[in-house]
Amino acid sequence: MSPKAPRAQAMKGYTICRKTSGCGKIFTTITLDASTGQPAEVFIRFGKAGGCGSAIADGIARLASYGLRSGLDPLDAIKALEGIGCHQGSNSCMTVVAESLQFVMKAIATGRDINEIIEEAEFATANDIH
Repeated sequence: MSPKAPRAQAMKGYTICRKTSGCGKIFTTITLDASTGQPAEVFIRFGKAGGCGSAIADGIARLASYGLRSGLDPLDAIKALEGIGCHQGSNSCMTVVAESLQFVMKAIATGRDINEIIEEAEFATANDIH
């Protein structure tokens, strides 16, 4: 990886709110690098919860952001987060974060509205369509 790129004063991005099976709402914010249009930072916030889970999510977000700003391919970040689950079921905090990154990458690649992409994914999940 290359050295971490400096952070701009202001960055555009997406904030995605998803409901999890055991952690309530998770807000994932993904900012974009202005020069490449690719994800540069990840911020994870629990809706009403705090404590250890929130602290761990913050640490993961910082590591993901450091990696993205140092040349980590966003698809590799998604692969690293995919499939991480807990006793609460498959719709866990980290799964939601990985999905949020996927939604952003799909919106960037296709130019489609991210809300439509999220709705399609939620419909497919609710109807067991893979």
